Amino acid sequence: MVFWTELTDKINGITLNFPDEREKEYREFYFERSYKTTRFAYLILSIIYAFFGYLDSVVAGQYFGLFIIIRSIVVILLLFVFFYSFSKNFRHNWQTLIFITYFAGAVGIILMLVLLPVVVVYSSGLILVFLAGSVLIKLRFLAFSIASWLVIFLYIVAGIVWKVDYAIVLSNTFFFSGAILIGMIAAYRTEVFNRDNFNLYLQIAKKNVLIEHANRNLEDKVEQRTKLLNHSNKELREEVRRRAIVEKELIAAKERAEESDKLKSAFLANMSHEIRTPMNGILGFANLLHEAENEEEFNEFVDAIIKSGEHLLNLINDIIDLSKIEAGILKIEKSNFELNRLTREIYDIFSVETNVVTKNIDFSYRDGLPDNNCMIYTDRVRLKQIMINLVNNACKYTDRGSIEFYYKIKGSSLHFVVKDTGIGIPEESQKVIFDRFMQASNGRTTGRDSTGLGLSITNTYLNLMGGNISVKSKLDVGSEFSFTLPDIFENHKPVTNDASKLGK
Repeated sequence: MVFWTELTDKINGITLNFPDEREKEYREFYFERSYKTTRFAYLILSIIYAFFGYLDSVVAGQYFGLFIIIRSIVVILLLFVFFYSFSKNFRHNWQTLIFITYFAGAVGIILMLVLLPVVVVYSSGLILVFLAGSVLIKLRFLAFSIASWLVIFLYIVAGIVWKVDYAIVLSNTFFFSGAILIGMIAAYRTEVFNRDNFNLYLQIAKKNVLIEHANRNLEDKVEQRTKLLNHSNKELREEVRRRAIVEKELIAAKERAEESDKLKSAFLANMSHEIRTPMNGILGFANLLHEAENEEEFNEFVDAIIKSGEHLLNLINDIIDLSKIEAGILKIEKSNFELNRLTREIYDIFSVETNVVTKNIDFSYRDGLPDNNCMIYTDRVRLKQIMINLVNNACKYTDRGSIEFYYKIKGSSLHFVVKDTGIGIPEESQKVIFDRFMQASNGRTTGRDSTGLGLSITNTYLNLMGGNISVKSKLDVGSEFSFTLPDIFENHKPVTNDASKLGK
């Protein structure tokens, strides 16, 4: 048995076959590392084999047509192998296909060689085929050897049949045999090298298995130690986490306190200025009443006092609303009411407003529901104040052109819009105009009474009612304020149509 094993190993060493399951593994290994190179080689060889047809046109003479047919057949075979190499089945028969195409390519050159024996081009071409078979297309040693010697045998037989000069056949046979022997040595050494690499690969794989096993044991030990460390550090991490939470809460409380302090300071600074302005107007014009020279001047002073008083009253109302919001005592009280009646009230209020009348503003509105089906369910008082704030702003900052407000019903939501052709709002200010005490621009709003609270209160009301507000504006072109208020119907949604009403 030992003798047979040793003999088998020696034979396998010569024929280049492993005596066990390694042979199957090696062939898979060899294929995986060779098929891309083989694919590329076949593409190149098909181009070269076809390109040599140019030489046929130069030296073949009367055989040119036949030679082109031979080359076409061989090129088709080469390209077939190239495209077939992309198939999953290629691995099962790739060596067989290589053997056939190598043999076919060589036989094609032999036919050309025996028909034109004195043309050295074809003998050189056959040597190139031997070179490609031994090095380029990854044909294994034994298959290359068998195919190559069969080619030599066919050449000798073809030379006898076609009665080629004996001296030419003999000299070519010597050259071809030498080329084959060199190719065999190269193919043999290449395969031995590949098998040695494969053996080394298997040994490394075994070592890797041992290393992996050792690593797993080490990982188990590390995991055990890690569990002990985690258990020991658990209380420490919990303490760190608690302290981090406390620290964040302290930082947040400090930031809230600082923000509150800043807001209070801003509130006091703004209110002291805003209250002083109308009060000075009231006291100043009240003192001037004694000095009025005629009834017209007297009435002018009275109008100024009334205007300052209204501004002061609006300021006080805004402060009261803001105080309710800050104290959290503001309540939303919903009820059913007719939306069109509310919009008519807004129109009636502002159609006779001083800014609209004196500036000859084109003031209009549109309703989105018919009068007989415009009942909604929300806080009427807050909705009216929101609309008044937006329309009042439009009247205050529009010097010419038009002001329009209207609403649409989208699903169960109210979408209200106020458009004007006023002075507009700078783009950088549009992000902050809903903050408290913020106005678009002090320079552009000079002479226009404003506390900077109206839009902030409007935004707060809408947030409490589940809505939102937005603005689109362009300097010296105008502004468009719009808000959306959801869920405005108690039990049903009225039928929306195109009926609208325009008031002027």
